[in-house]
Amino acid sequence: MRNCRFMARLFFFSLVFFLNMAAVAADFPVRGSVKDENGPVAGVTVTEKGTSNATTTDNNGHYAITVKNANSVLVFTSVGYKTVEVAISGRSVVNTTIESTAQELSGVVVTALGITREKKSLGYSVEAEAGKEMNRVAQENVLNAMSGKVAGVTINQTGAAGSSVSMVIRGATSLSSDNQPLFVIDGVPIANTLNNISQVGNDNRVDYGNSIGGITPDDIESVSILKGPSAAALYGSRAGNGVVLITTKSGKGVNKTTVNFISNNVFEKPYKFLKWQTKYASGIFPAIPVSISGNLFTDPLGISDPRFNPDYVIIDESGGAGGPELDRGYNAIQWNSPLDENGKQIATPLVSHPNNVKNFVQTGITSTNGVSVANNTEKMNYRISLSDMRNRGIVPNADLFRNTLDINSSFKVTKNFRLSTNIDFSRNRSNNRPAGERGANPLQWAYAVSPNNDIRDLKNYWVPGQEGLAVVSTHPSADNPYFLAYEVNNSFVRDRVYGNLKADWQITRDLSLMLRYGLDNLNEKRETKMSNGYTEDPLGAYGIINLRNFESNADFLLTYKKNLNAFHVSVSAGGNARYLNGSSENIGTKNGTGLIVPGVFTIQNILPANLNYGNSRFEKGVNSLYGMATVGFKDMIYLDVSGRNDWSSTLPGAKPYFYPSASLSVLANEILGVTSENINLIKLRGGYAQAGNDASPYMLYSVLGNAGTWGSVPRLSTSGTLLNEN
Repeated sequence: MRNCRFMARLFFFSLVFFLNMAAVAADFPVRGSVKDENGPVAGVTVTEKGTSNATTTDNNGHYAITVKNANSVLVFTSVGYKTVEVAISGRSVVNTTIESTAQELSGVVVTALGITREKKSLGYSVEAEAGKEMNRVAQENVLNAMSGKVAGVTINQTGAAGSSVSMVIRGATSLSSDNQPLFVIDGVPIANTLNNISQVGNDNRVDYGNSIGGITPDDIESVSILKGPSAAALYGSRAGNGVVLITTKSGKGVNKTTVNFISNNVFEKPYKFLKWQTKYASGIFPAIPVSISGNLFTDPLGISDPRFNPDYVIIDESGGAGGPELDRGYNAIQWNSPLDENGKQIATPLVSHPNNVKNFVQTGITSTNGVSVANNTEKMNYRISLSDMRNRGIVPNADLFRNTLDINSSFKVTKNFRLSTNIDFSRNRSNNRPAGERGANPLQWAYAVSPNNDIRDLKNYWVPGQEGLAVVSTHPSADNPYFLAYEVNNSFVRDRVYGNLKADWQITRDLSLMLRYGLDNLNEKRETKMSNGYTEDPLGAYGIINLRNFESNADFLLTYKKNLNAFHVSVSAGGNARYLNGSSENIGTKNGTGLIVPGVFTIQNILPANLNYGNSRFEKGVNSLYGMATVGFKDMIYLDVSGRNDWSSTLPGAKPYFYPSASLSVLANEILGVTSENINLIKLRGGYAQAGNDASPYMLYSVLGNAGTWGSVPRLSTSGTLLNEN
């Protein structure tokens, strides 16, 4: 009897032990939620540590995942947040809170086609930057906010506020293009170029700024920069200089209606001026009067001695360094010398004015104000923002304005189907953009004012009694910098709308489908009004330029993800239909011809023979199919392969071209079991990629161009290059 009891107890304890072991060894389902200081956080990657088993939180911050056993550890990662590890310890519900960070993003980054990946798993270079970094100092162009923050990226502005900003990744690769990367905002490719200079009037070259400047930095959530060809291969040939992926803010990070206000001001003053001599006046011989030097050899010709040359005149045309020394008590007749009772100019002291350019420029001010409203519910989230930017340039009469409206929303139609959209409306405008280079550039002529002249004497730039007709200047061939600043007005208005409509369908646990349509539409009007008095266009000038550009992209992406024991496999296939068209029209005065009636700026005020006009248009389509596959092994080795095939309308018969890529990432610290506190990552990576390219529109056949007129006879011309469609 006693033996029976012992055997029964032994059987019972053995059964309990094996059931516990089975519970530990069997798959263990876990669910929970993730939040931060503002509430639930969507899009957080939840990974079973040591495996590729992962999922993401939904719009309410909820997740569900099945792990290997009840003692597994969950790793929570998200862009802009610190990584958190939580032991399950047998719990079926694991809730956690993650902490925001403004430091460099080292966990999850956004890669090609908007796919989020762990940075360490990538076999190519990707740099990520949090949106908070874009707003440490307010900038009128978002690219300036990235300057100095990303390794291997060079950012330069071509001029003052509002001018084009160049972004070159890993150095220039082409001598014939502007080497600018492709910008993709919320999945929508955005046109951007440095070719933003146009001209109406002789040497009145104006940089109107690149269109990427229409983005409000405060609307940016994160930025990912894809540097290598392997990283950018899925975007096609125009991504040959890299890709900048910009993700804008949404309402996912809040759990109630939230209103934010921003207001900031930035003051700009020139840090350094060009070194310019201010010791000598204009002239051709630096004579010293004998009455001062006591030496005949200081003025052997007597040109500065009032006894022999009472009408000694400073010759401003001769340059700024060949005349007598300033601030030595010398007198001479200057351009603005007063008249005596006989109408003759009186010699005045030769005094140095070393701060002419400093006295010409002004303190620039950039003021930005904005408001945003965001909310997140079980069914939908949204964020709506309005912003207003106003800039006063350092050159007098220069300004820039930007107004934007951004709408980002998402709606959960069913448990597995979601619709989302992002639309951005912007208007950039200016009453005057000063010319650059040489010619009508006010700064050029501010530096050209001789040091014996006070630039402030030129402020009242009209000759009294001849307002609108004649300009005050130090000599006939010199331009008045104040006149150029106030009477050569280059205005523009740029309206732009871009955005997308996207549908996400989680067909099964492992299979998902994304459908998206995006567009980018830009309309810009430039207008130049030049009054009489500019030396290279003395009778004035007027002109209008209209630019239009439209691009649409319709794409889909089918993705399959599966965990197969030690392997994590992700396979995607998709396609894109891209269509773009554009046109330009310009009409205005021919250089040097002028207006009929001074100061009347209309096309009707230009003689027909003096009209310069032209227009152009283009159209292009590209269809694409692409695919990619990622294989990860035990969180140690990751292999990525991709391929893309394009059919472009600009090639003969829309001939297809293909370009593949492959990259490998090996985490040596995981393989070698390195656990040192001083070493957190040892990574080996490499890649191979090929790039294809098509042609610009109408490069296969010779087309006729406007060569102007011969008298009253119109002329047409063809390209001087022999074109071969093969």
